[in-house]
Amino acid sequence: MNKLTTLINLAFISAFLLVFGCQKKLPQEYVIQELQLVPEGIDYSLNKDKFYLTSIAQSKIIMLDRKTGAQEDFIESEEYGFRPGVGALVDNNEDILYALGGYYMFRDSLISLYAFDLNSGQLLNRYYVKDPGDHFLNDLIMDNKGNLYITNTKDASIYTLEKGSNSLKLFFKSTEIQYPNGIAISDDNTKLYVTSYHKGVRSIDIQKKIILNENDTVGISHRIDGLEFYNGNLYAIQKGLGEVSNNFKKLILNKEQTEIIGEEIIDDYNHNPYLSKPLTFCIVKNRAVVIANSNLEYLDQVNFTFTESEEMQKTKLLVYDLY
Repeated sequence: MNKLTTLINLAFISAFLLVFGCQKKLPQEYVIQELQLVPEGIDYSLNKDKFYLTSIAQSKIIMLDRKTGAQEDFIESEEYGFRPGVGALVDNNEDILYALGGYYMFRDSLISLYAFDLNSGQLLNRYYVKDPGDHFLNDLIMDNKGNLYITNTKDASIYTLEKGSNSLKLFFKSTEIQYPNGIAISDDNTKLYVTSYHKGVRSIDIQKKIILNENDTVGISHRIDGLEFYNGNLYAIQKGLGEVSNNFKKLILNKEQTEIIGEEIIDDYNHNPYLSKPLTFCIVKNRAVVIANSNLEYLDQVNFTFTESEEMQKTKLLVYDLY
């Protein structure tokens, strides 16, 4: 082996160790310092290398450094009228954080979509549902053109904010997606996946605006909160009921990516007590970051006061490798 070849090999090994060694040193979990934060929405900014979490209890948004876990407020409690926080999404192309503020148990939910500048923290815009009726915007996803799709839980519908538009518009409405919550989109941007609380995950053809699958009669995708599409399948947080405990799972799709044909439980409350009240999650590269014990069960969701308990622990974000 000549000297040049040796140097090249050493350089390659050094680069390999630098990249993959750093990845191994990243946290396997993060601890939220505010005991009564109750985070609900989470997403990640590639440009800032930070997570952004909305708070139900404190009506604010915090940012958390991916490498160090350091935390600080992005907006303070009720700043810009934000209350309480639910779904969150980062537009990495525009450096915009979209966050939904309002709550299901409030009259008319007081819900709106906020757009924040990630660089300054300033409010760029605030969008309201102007259609009559009771509405609660819960979660959101963005396509590759910059259009947002937002679940409206009280209205069994999906709303859009089209790129460049200043108003929310009804996209799809049906009792077949009753109580929609989590939402995801296929990599080719042809299908939406929407969680209906009692009917399971429904796949929707975006262009034709038709449902492509039957409702879930066996329950593997009932009571889903967070939902993400990754590497040809879906990943989900499921709220347990009866023999099924709270869990984080993979929902296996068929070749056409229209039907769920199986499941793999990645973690559940029976094996990990920190999954006591999981809410949502985001995917960063090949890792899922899950809001595990949100402490939502200790919050009076009408008066927004806490019931102190010795069992109450700081919220953890659990990190899972996805393959």
